[in-house]
Amino acid sequence: MDDFEREMKTGFLDEAEQMLADAEQCFLGIEKSVNDPTLKAQIFEQILRLAHNIKGSAAAVGFEELSKFTHHFESLLLKVKKNEVATDAAVVGLLLKGNDQMRVMLKELKEDLTAHFDNGALINEIMTATANSVHVKPAAEAAWTPSASTAAPQPVSMAVSEYSPAVTASATAEPAGEAGGGKVAVASGTESIRVSLERLDALINHVGELVIAQTFLSEYKESLGVLSEDEALQKQISELEKITSEIQHISMSLRMVPLRQTFQKMQRIVRDTSKAVGKEVIFFTTGDDTEIDKTVLERIGDPLVHLIRNAVDHGLESADARRAAKKVPSGTIHLSAHHQGGNIVIEVRDDGGGLDAAKLLAKAIEKGILPAGAQLSDNDAYQLIFAPGFSTKAEVSELSGRGVGMDVVRSNIKALQGTIQIQTRLGHGTCFRVILPLTLAIVDGMIVRLGGERYIVPLANISESVRPRRQDVDVASPGTVETIRHRGETLPVFRLAELLGRPNAHPNAWESIALVVRDLKEHPFSLLVDDIVGSQQVVIKPLGADIAGLPGIAGGAILGDGQAALILDINQIIEAAS
Repeated sequence: MDDFEREMKTGFLDEAEQMLADAEQCFLGIEKSVNDPTLKAQIFEQILRLAHNIKGSAAAVGFEELSKFTHHFESLLLKVKKNEVATDAAVVGLLLKGNDQMRVMLKELKEDLTAHFDNGALINEIMTATANSVHVKPAAEAAWTPSASTAAPQPVSMAVSEYSPAVTASATAEPAGEAGGGKVAVASGTESIRVSLERLDALINHVGELVIAQTFLSEYKESLGVLSEDEALQKQISELEKITSEIQHISMSLRMVPLRQTFQKMQRIVRDTSKAVGKEVIFFTTGDDTEIDKTVLERIGDPLVHLIRNAVDHGLESADARRAAKKVPSGTIHLSAHHQGGNIVIEVRDDGGGLDAAKLLAKAIEKGILPAGAQLSDNDAYQLIFAPGFSTKAEVSELSGRGVGMDVVRSNIKALQGTIQIQTRLGHGTCFRVILPLTLAIVDGMIVRLGGERYIVPLANISESVRPRRQDVDVASPGTVETIRHRGETLPVFRLAELLGRPNAHPNAWESIALVVRDLKEHPFSLLVDDIVGSQQVVIKPLGADIAGLPGIAGGAILGDGQAALILDINQIIEAAS
């Protein structure tokens, strides 16, 4: 196989992967369009175009087995479109099964362009469904999403599952062709090229070195003897600073991708999970055009799957239980994303029964996670769901009961230098809020001094900095915690030097600088440092094997004077201290 043929095959596989993701959204939309012949026709036109493109392109580049399988798949699609096969849950399940098989084929072909497949059993299943076709009249079918009579928001675009929770049943339908009408949205007026991730990473690494060099030059420009007399050189250095900043911004944006595809995958998770547990679920998303670093996106998928499954299986009550609580039978799950400062916030919210702190505490004692007679605040009891081995299910099922899901969620989020918060109200629902950095490549940091050492604290963690007045400091006595009164609040004090085991130059709080941290914990607190050196956007550098993975250390960076400094993970440091 020559290089040209290999390039054609790999290019097709990349394009086909996106086509299958779009097709899956269309399949999920079929169940919602049984009472809308126009929308159903639009969805099937889109699916058939995608299937035909995959079939023809696969044959053109030499993937005959994929092309043959898609041909049988296309035949079933035509039967369903013509109402010769009923659009019921079994047929939609078979379509999704076929879509999954093609994804498996694409994945294996990416690893081995000469891979072969045994699709005989699934092809026979598809041919059987096709052969048993009879003309059926379109009729309302039971689906995982409730009908309009339940006041559920119904999606119009199958390519982007985003619609407002405030939309009522009478206002859910949009005119065909205005909101996509089942068509995949395509950006107009722009062109794109494929670039390997390896080249992109190399570019960003060199841009990082450029930023370090430019910062060094900016910090020391006043020490250049000729600079004070050479206005042209001074202007050029300022211009270089501006251009470097723009290059860094553009290069980092190349790695930013929207959450849309990941959010769309969650729609399939909701469908499969709700059918497995026999619940009616309304699922909608907002903010799926929010962009995040590709590395972060790839690693947030599994935690989101666990959170979504947990919301369906544990969070939402059964239809009978919801009726008894005077709720509509169909539960609602809302997946959303938005930017907040230098972070991205992803929320999974349900309108289920909420968390019961007393039951969680009792279950933890029963499982031996806590000793008998243990007492916890409600907020601490909610955190028990993240404990290894903790589960409220009495029996282990395919979906839950092993006590590993939420533990995995928190571990994966911590690995991304993020945090997860819980907001819940018994009888009304729960919201899991995941806070992540936009990128793992750069960070806006505040450089602080502890004795003769410098550290970097991410600016996203810091609400404000202040030098406390002596009269506002309540020094700790036996059995109490040192606190600072600030803007009408009483903030507990943590001394960063003590937490890191470093020398403390200023033992008194009123001689130190207090960094007020609000966004990582439910309750704000203050972090004492000796001094603030300044702020700087730094490029995160990997640490050596000796210190990599140490709690509280997020990475390293090169400062403007060429010296190294550690980037601190404040969340981990405070958790370890607590």
